[in-house]
Amino acid sequence: MYTRILKEKKKQGGFTLVELLVVIAIIGVLAAIILPNAFNAIEKSKVAAAEADYKAIKAAALNYYTDTGTWPDDGADDSGFVQSDGQDGWNGPYLERWPSKTPWSGTYAYNNDNEVDFDNNTNTTERYLTINNVPLSAAKRIDVDLDGTEDEDKGIVRYSTGSPVDVHILISADGQVQ
Repeated sequence: MYTRILKEKKKQGGFTLVELLVVIAIIGVLAAIILPNAFNAIEKSKVAAAEADYKAIKAAALNYYTDTGTWPDDGADDSGFVQSDGQDGWNGPYLERWPSKTPWSGTYAYNNDNEVDFDNNTNTTERYLTINNVPLSAAKRIDVDLDGTEDEDKGIVRYSTGSPVDVHILISADGQVQ
Protein backbone atom coordinates (compact mmCIF):
# COMPACT_ATOMS: atom_id res chain seq x y z
CA MET A 1 0.00 0.00 0.00
CA TYR A 2 2.81 2.40 0.86
CA THR A 3 4.49 1.81 -2.54
CA ARG A 4 1.20 2.39 -4.34
CA ILE A 5 0.84 5.82 -2.68
CA LEU A 6 4.42 6.74 -3.69
CA LYS A 7 3.76 5.72 -7.30
CA GLU A 8 0.61 7.84 -7.39
CA LYS A 9 2.50 10.85 -5.98
CA LYS A 10 5.19 10.47 -8.68
CA LYS A 11 2.50 10.43 -11.38
CA GLN A 12 1.06 13.68 -10.03
CA GLY A 13 4.44 15.47 -9.92
CA GLY A 14 5.32 18.63 -11.94
CA PHE A 15 7.88 19.15 -14.66
CA THR A 16 11.47 18.13 -14.20
CA LEU A 17 14.27 20.67 -14.36
CA VAL A 18 15.38 19.34 -17.76
CA GLU A 19 11.88 19.75 -19.19
CA LEU A 20 11.70 23.34 -17.92
CA LEU A 21 15.11 24.15 -19.41
CA VAL A 22 14.07 22.74 -22.79
CA VAL A 23 10.90 24.85 -22.80
CA ILE A 24 12.86 27.98 -21.82
CA ALA A 25 15.39 27.29 -24.60
CA ILE A 26 12.61 26.91 -27.18
CA ILE A 27 11.00 30.17 -26.03
CA GLY A 28 14.40 31.90 -26.27
CA VAL A 29 14.98 30.67 -29.83
CA LEU A 30 11.49 31.78 -30.89
CA ALA A 31 12.00 35.20 -29.30
CA ALA A 32 15.35 35.60 -31.09
CA ILE A 33 13.62 34.93 -34.40
CA ILE A 34 10.46 36.99 -33.84
CA LEU A 35 11.70 40.14 -32.04
CA PRO A 36 13.98 41.50 -34.81
CA ASN A 37 11.14 41.09 -37.31
CA ALA A 38 8.74 42.88 -34.97
CA PHE A 39 11.13 45.83 -34.51
CA ASN A 40 11.72 45.96 -38.27
CA ALA A 41 7.96 46.09 -38.87
CA ILE A 42 7.60 48.93 -36.35
CA GLU A 43 10.36 50.93 -38.09
CA LYS A 44 8.76 50.31 -41.51
CA SER A 45 5.42 51.59 -40.22
CA LYS A 46 7.06 54.76 -38.86
CA VAL A 47 8.74 55.39 -42.22
CA ALA A 48 5.44 54.82 -44.03
CA ALA A 49 3.68 57.28 -41.71
CA ALA A 50 6.34 59.96 -42.32
CA GLU A 51 6.13 59.42 -46.08
CA ALA A 52 2.33 59.70 -45.95
CA ASP A 53 2.62 62.97 -43.99
CA TYR A 54 5.10 64.29 -46.59
CA LYS A 55 2.74 63.43 -49.45
CA ALA A 56 -0.21 65.10 -47.68
CA ILE A 57 1.80 68.27 -46.97
CA LYS A 58 3.13 68.31 -50.54
CA ALA A 59 -0.40 68.03 -51.95
CA ALA A 60 -1.58 70.77 -49.58
CA ALA A 61 1.27 73.09 -50.67
CA LEU A 62 0.49 72.46 -54.34
CA ASN A 63 -3.22 73.13 -53.79
CA TYR A 64 -2.38 76.32 -51.89
CA TYR A 65 -0.19 77.43 -54.81
CA THR A 66 -2.90 76.60 -57.32
CA ASP A 67 -5.47 78.69 -55.42
CA THR A 68 -3.32 81.68 -54.42
CA GLY A 69 -0.49 81.80 -56.98
CA THR A 70 2.06 81.89 -54.16
CA TRP A 71 3.64 79.28 -51.94
CA PRO A 72 2.92 79.07 -48.19
CA ASP A 73 5.37 80.81 -45.86
CA ASP A 74 7.93 78.92 -43.77
CA GLY A 75 6.71 77.31 -40.61
CA ALA A 76 6.31 74.37 -38.32
CA ASP A 77 2.62 75.10 -37.90
CA ASP A 78 -0.59 75.19 -39.86
CA SER A 79 -0.30 78.74 -41.22
CA GLY A 80 -1.86 78.67 -44.66
CA PHE A 81 -2.44 74.92 -44.59
CA VAL A 82 -5.25 74.64 -42.03
CA GLN A 83 -6.16 78.26 -41.37
CA SER A 84 -6.13 81.18 -43.76
CA ASP A 85 -3.03 83.33 -43.72
CA GLY A 86 -4.81 86.18 -45.50
CA GLN A 87 -3.72 85.34 -49.06
CA ASP A 88 -6.19 86.25 -51.80
CA GLY A 89 -7.76 83.15 -53.33
CA TRP A 90 -7.18 80.96 -50.26
CA ASN A 91 -9.72 78.14 -50.51
CA GLY A 92 -8.62 75.85 -47.70
CA PRO A 93 -8.21 74.21 -45.41
CA TYR A 94 -5.70 72.17 -47.36
CA LEU A 95 -4.89 69.88 -44.42
CA GLU A 96 -7.29 68.62 -41.79
CA ARG A 97 -4.65 69.38 -39.17
CA TRP A 98 -0.90 70.00 -39.08
CA PRO A 99 0.91 66.87 -37.84
CA SER A 100 1.88 67.59 -34.23
CA LYS A 101 4.92 65.31 -34.25
CA THR A 102 6.81 62.86 -36.40
CA PRO A 103 6.74 59.12 -35.69
CA TRP A 104 10.09 59.63 -33.89
CA SER A 105 8.71 62.44 -31.66
CA GLY A 106 10.32 65.19 -33.72
CA THR A 107 8.60 67.94 -35.67
CA TYR A 108 7.72 68.71 -39.27
CA ALA A 109 8.60 72.08 -40.77
CA TYR A 110 7.60 73.41 -44.17
CA ASN A 111 10.42 75.49 -45.68
CA ASN A 112 10.19 78.02 -48.49
CA ASP A 113 13.82 79.08 -48.97
CA ASN A 114 15.40 81.45 -51.44
CA GLU A 115 19.10 80.69 -51.97
CA VAL A 116 21.51 82.74 -54.05
CA ASP A 117 24.41 80.87 -55.66
CA PHE A 118 26.97 83.61 -56.31
CA ASP A 119 29.36 81.23 -58.13
CA ASN A 120 26.80 80.42 -60.83
CA ASN A 121 24.96 83.74 -60.55
CA THR A 122 21.64 81.96 -59.94
CA ASN A 123 18.77 82.51 -57.58
CA THR A 124 17.12 79.25 -56.50
CA THR A 125 13.92 78.91 -54.54
CA GLU A 126 13.12 75.53 -53.02
CA ARG A 127 10.20 74.33 -51.01
CA TYR A 128 10.80 71.28 -48.87
CA LEU A 129 9.62 69.46 -45.78
CA THR A 130 12.05 69.01 -42.89
CA ILE A 131 11.52 66.01 -40.63
CA ASN A 132 13.76 66.21 -37.59
CA ASN A 133 14.98 63.64 -35.07
CA VAL A 134 14.98 60.77 -37.58
CA PRO A 135 17.23 57.74 -36.97
CA LEU A 136 19.83 57.27 -39.72
CA SER A 137 18.43 53.87 -40.70
CA ALA A 138 14.97 55.42 -41.19
CA ALA A 139 16.45 58.32 -43.20
CA LYS A 140 18.09 55.79 -45.52
CA ARG A 141 14.80 53.90 -45.88
CA ILE A 142 12.94 57.14 -46.75
CA ASP A 143 15.67 57.93 -49.28
CA VAL A 144 15.36 54.52 -50.94
CA ASP A 145 11.56 54.68 -50.97
CA LEU A 146 11.34 58.17 -52.49
CA ASP A 147 14.55 58.30 -54.59
CA GLY A 148 15.31 54.67 -55.33
CA THR A 149 18.84 55.15 -53.99
CA GLU A 150 20.55 55.40 -50.60
CA ASP A 151 22.73 58.35 -51.68
CA GLU A 152 22.01 61.21 -49.27
CA ASP A 153 23.19 63.85 -51.80
CA LYS A 154 21.10 62.90 -54.85
CA GLY A 155 17.40 63.04 -55.61
CA ILE A 156 14.70 64.79 -53.60
CA VAL A 157 15.79 63.49 -50.18
CA ARG A 158 18.71 65.10 -48.34
CA TYR A 159 20.12 64.29 -44.92
CA SER A 160 23.41 64.31 -43.05
CA THR A 161 25.15 61.17 -41.84
CA GLY A 162 24.74 61.46 -38.10
CA SER A 163 22.15 60.05 -35.82
CA PRO A 164 19.52 61.30 -35.38
CA VAL A 165 19.36 63.43 -38.53
CA ASP A 166 17.15 66.05 -40.13
CA VAL A 167 15.66 64.79 -43.38
CA HIS A 168 14.80 67.37 -46.04
CA ILE A 169 12.39 66.22 -48.78
CA LEU A 170 11.97 68.50 -51.76
CA ILE A 171 8.44 69.55 -52.73
CA SER A 172 9.34 71.87 -55.61
CA ALA A 173 12.18 74.05 -56.86
CA ASP A 174 12.02 77.04 -59.20
CA GLY A 175 8.43 76.25 -60.11
CA GLN A 176 9.22 72.61 -60.88
CA VAL A 177 7.15 70.12 -58.94
CA GLN A 178 9.16 67.09 -57.85
